[in-house]
Amino acid sequence: MVDLKELRKDIDIVDAELLTAFRKRFEITEKIGEYKAETNAELFCPEREEEKLDDLRKKLNDSEYAPYIVDLYKCIMDYSKYQQSNNIFGTKDIFLIGMPGCGKTTIGRLLADKMQRNFIDMDILFENTYKISPAKMIEDKGEAFFRDSETELLKKIVLKPHSQKDGDTIHARIISCGGGIVCRDDNKELLKTNSIVCYIKRDLAKLTVKGRPLSQKNGIAALYDQRKEKYESWCDHIIENDRTPNECADRIISHIKEDNK
Repeated sequence: MVDLKELRKDIDIVDAELLTAFRKRFEITEKIGEYKAETNAELFCPEREEEKLDDLRKKLNDSEYAPYIVDLYKCIMDYSKYQQSNNIFGTKDIFLIGMPGCGKTTIGRLLADKMQRNFIDMDILFENTYKISPAKMIEDKGEAFFRDSETELLKKIVLKPHSQKDGDTIHARIISCGGGIVCRDDNKELLKTNSIVCYIKRDLAKLTVKGRPLSQKNGIAALYDQRKEKYESWCDHIIENDRTPNECADRIISHIKEDNK
C-alpha cells in the first residue's frame, strides 16, 4: 500500500522547487517590466504569449494533465502582466468621469486592454448589484435615492481590499463612472483615493439622451452647466474626446506614464 506520509513529503519537496522557480520567474518578469517602462515598449505581446502556450502544449504531448498545466501557465502569465503593468503605469486605479455618452465605457475598455487591467463599468455593476438599472431606479425611486445607492457602490469599489490586493500585489483597475458621480461632494474623496481621475470631455452636440432620464428631463446643456466645474476641479487630467477612442486611450496612457516617472 502507498504510504500517504511519504507521498506528502514528496509533494513538499516539489512545492519547494516550484516556489524557487516562481521566485526566479517573477524576478525576471520584474526586470522585463522595468525594461518596458524605460523603453516605452508594448506591455502585451499576444504573439509571444500564444507562442509560449503552443510550445508548452507540444512539450506536454497530450498528457492527461495538459489542460490543467496550461491553465496554470495562463494564470502565471496574467500575474506577470499585472506585475509589468505596475512597473510601467504604477498601482493607482484610473477613474473616468464625464457627461453621459462622452465615451467613458468605450475608452475604458481600450485602456484596460492596453494596460492589462480589469475594467469596471459602474452602470453595469450597479445593475448587477441592485438588480435594477440606474435609469429605472431614478424613474421608480427618484434621483436622491439613486445617488445614495451610487455612493454606496463607489465605497465598495474603493474600499474593498484595495484593487484586489493579494499580498503585496495590486491589480489596479480602470473604472468608468456614471455621468452624475460628481453630484455628491462625498464622492470626491472616494474618487481621489489612490487613484488618477480623467475627465473625458466631448462636444455636447455629439452626446445622446437616449436611455438617460436626467439628460431628457433637464437637457444636456443644463446638466453640463451644473457639473462642468466639478468635472474640471475633481480631475487630474482633461482628455478631449475629439478623435478616435483609441487615440483618446493613448493620450491617457501618456499622462499616466508621465505621472509615474
